[in-house]
Amino acid sequence: MTNKTIPVIIPFYKKEKELKACLAALAQQEGVATEIFVRDNTNDNILYTRAVNEGLRKYAYDSQTEYILVLTQDAYLHKNALAELVKCLDTHPSAGIAAPIQVNPTGEIAWAGSLDAYPWGVHNGHLRHPTVPYTTFWATGTCLLLRASMVREIGLLDESMLFICSDCDYSFTARSRGFEVYVVPKAICQHYLKASAGETSPAIEAVKFADQLCFSAKWLEGRTYRHLAREGATLTPERVAQETKNTLDALNSVKAPLQSWTQSGIVHKALSLFKKELSDTP
Repeated sequence: MTNKTIPVIIPFYKKEKELKACLAALAQQEGVATEIFVRDNTNDNILYTRAVNEGLRKYAYDSQTEYILVLTQDAYLHKNALAELVKCLDTHPSAGIAAPIQVNPTGEIAWAGSLDAYPWGVHNGHLRHPTVPYTTFWATGTCLLLRASMVREIGLLDESMLFICSDCDYSFTARSRGFEVYVVPKAICQHYLKASAGETSPAIEAVKFADQLCFSAKWLEGRTYRHLAREGATLTPERVAQETKNTLDALNSVKAPLQSWTQSGIVHKALSLFKKELSDTP
């Protein structure tokens, strides 16, 4: 268990009663000291992602910072939740993100991991393991304990997505860089999962749709690369498929050395991403 103070970043917007309850729950955390950073969005609403990044810039690049908690104002941690999240990161060196189970006010599980990310998040409401932390595809931005060294390695949240999608984007970025995202069943957080989805402001709804477009362009379509690259306009799906096949054919002709690569225990990710294509060819 870490003996260092854990910074807590809370984006805040107008709901004083919720923030007060959130802070009261933090004050009751057992075995972990916290330093609270509330980013008040009341007068200049920079929304979720930029508010979180403001806190990350404040804490993550201090080499003495081990973990950082990101928490929304309407999330109320049970008294041992933060200690359990810390324990998960302490005992799983590959873990970059740990998240608690989310329950609604009646105690029913609302989130125990995330499934589909696009276009709207689809969440798992059933514990895979009642007591043991387990991995998930991505975690919601409601409550995230981040390994600070991971933040220093992969960077901040992507501000192309201002309100939604930046949480799953960050989870995928972390996983693509070798970090895992864990659900911690013994850590409990009370949160109404549909709170952000229930926002009725036309401006916020517009931001959500724009966030979805940025997420799809980055992760699903390849449009972001085509926008940035010199050859982007020529990268039709057909050309990409053909060039990929050409590379696979070349790699298959010399794949034995790659498969036997053992230096520093490195296994090239291409071997899993293209497992079928690399195993089908003699």
